[in-house]
Amino acid sequence: MTVRAATKNFCCVLGVVLLLAGCGSAAEPTVVPTLTLPTPPPATGEQAAEPTAVPATPLSTSPTATPPDLPEAVPTDVVPTATAVPPTATTAASTQAGFATIFVEPTDVLNVRSGPGVDFGIVGTIPPNATDVQITGSGQVVAGSTWVPVQRGAVTGWVNSRFLTGFVPDAAFCGDTAVLPLLDRLETAVTNQDDAALAQLIHPERGLRVRLLWHEKETLLDNQGLFSDPTSYNWGSAAGSGEAILGTPAQVLLPRLQTDFLDATATACNEILHGGTAGFVILPDAYAPLNFYAFHRPGTDEFAGLNWGTWVVGVEQWQGQYYLSTLVHYQWEP
Repeated sequence: MTVRAATKNFCCVLGVVLLLAGCGSAAEPTVVPTLTLPTPPPATGEQAAEPTAVPATPLSTSPTATPPDLPEAVPTDVVPTATAVPPTATTAASTQAGFATIFVEPTDVLNVRSGPGVDFGIVGTIPPNATDVQITGSGQVVAGSTWVPVQRGAVTGWVNSRFLTGFVPDAAFCGDTAVLPLLDRLETAVTNQDDAALAQLIHPERGLRVRLLWHEKETLLDNQGLFSDPTSYNWGSAAGSGEAILGTPAQVLLPRLQTDFLDATATACNEILHGGTAGFVILPDAYAPLNFYAFHRPGTDEFAGLNWGTWVVGVEQWQGQYYLSTLVHYQWEP
């Protein structure tokens, strides 16, 4: 599959049986230096998740959820390093222009705490659409999550790094050829059902967020043995019937990737390609700063073109590398 560069603007699309489109653009953030953070071990608990705990199981977000009282974890210092990028990593060009909040619902905020972890008091908040967050020093690993010291205006403190992402403007991302090898390797991994190859594309702490429909529940997967994972997940409700979609990644996710990703005939950068539908065709609100490539398989004449499918492959920059971050599926909805 050949990835073709497309428009640089992020497009939010409304389909009412026939294709309608509207475009918007993100504001340029305050330029801040890029900070390289080491990769911590995979999470073993979620004491540190803010604002909503992110388990390594299907996730149903609640923006106002309060972290439970948990025993205090001992922080582990994480000193930024300048180690060489491993040969399996996809190195990003110098396109990052600071840090943005991500995976925070529009009705929620990212809590800033006086120290690393939810045992520390809240000293401020960062809005869900911020793109001007500065990381000011070394991180600390608490209960499997990396907490980092930050500053935004007069607010200083610590946040869970899972809710920050390297902010790369649309034009810089779509023009960065360092993204393309990652997409090619994703195609190879899906074709060969290669767990090891796929694991190299997913950050071991940040994981992979999957939505079979953009407005349905999010399923958070780690980077280990995705195709061979025996866990039966609830992936949300099916379009039309509303019935729960249950099954392992090999039973539910893989067939959809084989059909609508591997058989895609059109691609676009930061534009969601789609066919006719009565539903909205937009990114989830909490994914707003995410850059992506869309892979679209058109429908056939037999079904009046309505049996189309699109995968949005979200890619985020972290530690100077691009990682597979999200997979969002789109299809005809009644």
